[in-house]
Amino acid sequence: MIIPLTRDRLEDILSSVKNLTIGVVGDFTLDGYWYADMEQSQLSRETATYPRPIIRETYSLGGAANAAWNLSALGVGAVWGFSVIGDDWRGNILRSLLDGANIQTGGLLNQADRQTPFYGKVMLTAVGRRTQEDARLDFINTQPLSPESEDALLNSLESFLAKIDGLVIADYQPRGVITARVTQGLLKLASDNSEKPFVVDSRERAGEFRQLILKPNDTEAARIFFPERDIATVKLPELRQAAIMHNQQTGQPIIITRGEQGCLVVADGECVTLPGVPVPPPVDVVGAGDAFLASFTAAVTCGVNPVEAACLANLSAAVTVAKIGVTGTAAPAEILSLYDMWASNFI
Repeated sequence: MIIPLTRDRLEDILSSVKNLTIGVVGDFTLDGYWYADMEQSQLSRETATYPRPIIRETYSLGGAANAAWNLSALGVGAVWGFSVIGDDWRGNILRSLLDGANIQTGGLLNQADRQTPFYGKVMLTAVGRRTQEDARLDFINTQPLSPESEDALLNSLESFLAKIDGLVIADYQPRGVITARVTQGLLKLASDNSEKPFVVDSRERAGEFRQLILKPNDTEAARIFFPERDIATVKLPELRQAAIMHNQQTGQPIIITRGEQGCLVVADGECVTLPGVPVPPPVDVVGAGDAFLASFTAAVTCGVNPVEAACLANLSAAVTVAKIGVTGTAAPAEILSLYDMWASNFI
């Protein structure tokens, strides 16, 4: 195989992103890891169950906030966050972490009756035993975003858009901030600013953003192109052909990620298959998609072609999966080091 990205070119891209300002709009989430020492757990007389004695807690940026964090860690000159969160302890920690990651929070709005999304991961520990993850505790919103918050979010985006070179749309939750009304507003903003790349990662609604650059995984792509089919029956050649047709119809690239198998890059009427970057176990895939999304967006915003951008994104995702127990980021030095190890296999 010939690697479609030289080391010199990779260094040029990593240097160029320093001049960018990129926005991220979507579901900003807080991830928490609560470590329970089960050797200290004593049977509860009241409930006849064993409690989880928490001895340590750590927090990191998740969801759209993790995409923003990855942009900052990559070296992007300025990163702006746009979302609606709650006025709660989770929101306070989230804002503090965003500040620490040098992410601008002027577009982060509060809605009094809204919860800041939170994924609480209870890690069970004991001497001589492997850490085991217990059932996750999720703080979610059961009601849609208010019309007032939708207006405020879109107005904030519109007012900042002149300062932004590209925009990530990270739509991860069923009742998140990317509502039908916000979607229509984003599509109008994209149409009015067609010179700027808008890159979308949407778990349930990617089909509504067909006129923008899409980054679905293979399961999500199968749902977009074959909604009437059982996705397990959709074969890779069918996915390739459907993606090529999509690209020809919209003129927009589409990148379909495939986990450790790499990704499909469809642009200019052609499909290029990029292999994944091997990472020895143990691995933690949480946040890898955000790392891919961030690096790809930064590269295409610099004017890099989609294949080279996806190659960088593959490397970034591979760096993050080697980081256990944290959503994680990929810094330029880590990306270059992994590139050197990966490229040595093809010499």
